[in-house]
Amino acid sequence: MPAVFDTLPGLEVPVGGIAAGFRKLWADSPAQESRAVQLNLVLHLGANTTPDDALAQFQHTLRFAQRYPARVVVLCPDFDERAAAGMRAKIHGECFLGKSKNDTRCVEFVLLQYTMAVRDYLENQVSVCLSTDMPLYYWAHRFSDTKRLADYGYLLTRSKRILFDSAVAPADTFTYPWPNPAAVRDLAYTRTLPLRQNLGQFLSRYTPALINTGLRQVTLRHRREFAAEAGCLLGWVRKGLARSGATGVGFEVSGADCPGCFAMDFSYATPGKTFAWTADLGRDHAEFTGDLGTGPTKLVAGAHFLAPEMALSEAMFF
Repeated sequence: MPAVFDTLPGLEVPVGGIAAGFRKLWADSPAQESRAVQLNLVLHLGANTTPDDALAQFQHTLRFAQRYPARVVVLCPDFDERAAAGMRAKIHGECFLGKSKNDTRCVEFVLLQYTMAVRDYLENQVSVCLSTDMPLYYWAHRFSDTKRLADYGYLLTRSKRILFDSAVAPADTFTYPWPNPAAVRDLAYTRTLPLRQNLGQFLSRYTPALINTGLRQVTLRHRREFAAEAGCLLGWVRKGLARSGATGVGFEVSGADCPGCFAMDFSYATPGKTFAWTADLGRDHAEFTGDLGTGPTKLVAGAHFLAPEMALSEAMFF
């Protein structure tokens, strides 16, 4: 299997020749005068990243940069103890038309492969690659051990946002002592934004008293591969109910081979009082049914996760 670094696109250049490589890359480009970037993004591909997965994240980042021009530094650690100590670099650039023919947006990628023997020099090299005076964002993808993150203090402390995906992160990610917890965002939670919006809009039609009175149990069943998103969604429901004054409510989340992907039920001690939400993400379809004390109701709505590039922007800027 080829290494992640070798799989990703780009022109290999000497590590000390990255700036010169970009000057040559853009020399004959009509976009050379309109390549202003808005931010720096460091995409750190951890030990569990496969070449195919790396390509997928590269494409997500590329689509993100069509909206938010960026300098992206992709870190590709080489854990092969037999590899010669050193660092390799690639550069890649693309431009896209924005909302008009005069609106050109460009992205620049710097890809760095490094062995553990030269890891101590990595932060200096990354700082050289970043666009000066632009905000820095750090995305740690598929890292195998949270303890390894301690070696990247520069990125953890200097970044405006730190992104991870609990669907592919170690179990102790939520208990890791992040230097700035307020900056940390979970992409699995961000992906559920459309679901949270639909649930919130429906339930906002009722007063907290109608929702809370007699509520005993909230159960969420989900397709097994959506365990991370389901946990995030149930956590959001739990916090919302707590803020509205609900007490003594039990919460349960369980994986199942449900064709509807997601199914949430509110169980009440009050006879006849019900609320249920079922969603099929494959068909972008959700249905609300129930009676919270004002008569039976039924509503059909859309249901989908945010696209990866949209989840990136939501997690970084909101």
